[in-house]
Amino acid sequence: MFRIFAPKPRLKEGQPLDQLHRSYDKDAELNEPYVVLSIGAGLIATFGLLSDNTAVVIGAMVVAPWILPLRTGVFAILVGNWGLLLRASRTLSIGVASTTMLAIALGLWAGTRGLLVAEAMPAEISGRVNPNLIDLAIALIAGAMATYAKVKPSTVSSMAGTAIAVALVPPICVMGLMIASGEWENAEGAGLLFAANLLGILIGGVTVLAIREPYLRGQLLTSRRTKIPFIGSLVLMVVITVPLRNRFVAKLYDKRTEFAQQKIEETIRDYLQSKTLTFGANESLALNSIAFDWPNFWEKRRSPTVEVVVRVTNPNLPSYKQVQIIQDTINERIGSRLEGLKFQVQVQRINVSVVEGREVKQPDASAPGSPLLSPQQTKQVLEQGALELDSDPEQTTHRSRSETR
Repeated sequence: MFRIFAPKPRLKEGQPLDQLHRSYDKDAELNEPYVVLSIGAGLIATFGLLSDNTAVVIGAMVVAPWILPLRTGVFAILVGNWGLLLRASRTLSIGVASTTMLAIALGLWAGTRGLLVAEAMPAEISGRVNPNLIDLAIALIAGAMATYAKVKPSTVSSMAGTAIAVALVPPICVMGLMIASGEWENAEGAGLLFAANLLGILIGGVTVLAIREPYLRGQLLTSRRTKIPFIGSLVLMVVITVPLRNRFVAKLYDKRTEFAQQKIEETIRDYLQSKTLTFGANESLALNSIAFDWPNFWEKRRSPTVEVVVRVTNPNLPSYKQVQIIQDTINERIGSRLEGLKFQVQVQRINVSVVEGREVKQPDASAPGSPLLSPQQTKQVLEQGALELDSDPEQTTHRSRSETR
């Protein structure tokens, strides 16, 4: 039985790998700069996501120090140093946990201020809740480049670019914001993106370091202490590949659906307006809208339908036969492209009433039988009322009180 916790092979003093080992020891430390940079990157990324500011989010990627313990984990796996691997994992976990809690707190605050609404998510947030295989491929390449930049000092200028490509902090901040807003499905998607980036960086880094250093390549092929964590990482990557593949296929399906709808709409409009006399040359018929009822990726068994709404002012057009001919013709044209598609024309008849205005003449007050009083008649009525009030004040007061009761 092999000894899992056997001491790691000693590297000879003066070898480049020995210098690399000391460098990675420093990267695994949980110190004040790491904590400050993690909190700062979390704050910058969260506010950048809420404000939908791409430049600010990119700045958070550069500030974040998480690539340091992650690269240390790559080296620790290859040399079989489980103690170093545990220290690197602890440092990374503390950074991830603190940033997640910070994002949740800011998400709760943003929700009370109306800055985080589920129906109107910023593009920087919505773009990180639906990862796919492409994100995993990017993470593999970024991890390989980050590790190569570590062992090749002349490429240190590319570290900022690899940090941006890695993008570990924004998915965690998005996950925290989604948890705060109760969007659990989106939180799961952001967490899946973080896991894909994490494992991609880890496996990509192990691959590059093993290819570059013969000693480490030999360790990967022969040492059980090296094989166990590496195989475990591969298994985890295969596990997350399944949902990533499903999301990738669903995204392709949505793209194809969008393209198909655009082509179908162009075909319908061209046919109705250019190929038919009933619609093309008749001002009383107008194409109002084209609506698609298209099943999503998980509803493939349901047939898609297209409904065209036509508004008509002529009560005699179109006839039932004309509508049926148009439906059959378009179904034949579209059906050859997409099996199961159903096209239907809906006719809305509009009643049109013509209203003409007439000139209205003002009545003449001097004319016999006019309901209006002339100025002289109005003056006489007012004078007569004043005389009645002066002659019987008690009666007037009594009448006023009766009216107010």
